[in-house]
Amino acid sequence: MAFKLGSNKGLNANSGDIKSKFKFKKADLSVPGIPVYKKKLDGGILGEANMDGSIYISKDVDDNDPMMNRVLNHEAQHITAMNIGNETYDDNAVYFNGEVWPRGNGYIMNPHTGKKLKEGDPSLPWESNKID
Repeated sequence: MAFKLGSNKGLNANSGDIKSKFKFKKADLSVPGIPVYKKKLDGGILGEANMDGSIYISKDVDDNDPMMNRVLNHEAQHITAMNIGNETYDDNAVYFNGEVWPRGNGYIMNPHTGKKLKEGDPSLPWESNKID
């Protein structure tokens, strides 16, 4: 069986000097290896990292706004943490570094203090350790 290679030459380099570069569109919502979808999200939520490895970005965030890159970066860090097993979640809890943080009705309970925090609260340990 035969196949045909594409005609794109890719990078053109000579003695270590790159003569041409790959070009990416500014508004391209791609993160290598992570599917990204624009979606209507609940009020105030800009992005969500999903257990299937995808990211939802709020339709309210403009593709050319610098906030878009911040949200993508933040959610990609969650995807990475889920892939290596540091954080994961289901309908009942968030599992972070071996601890179970019960969740329900948009809140997460701190297992150490019993205090309820809104999902996405920056004081939650898996939110506060993200670089934005």
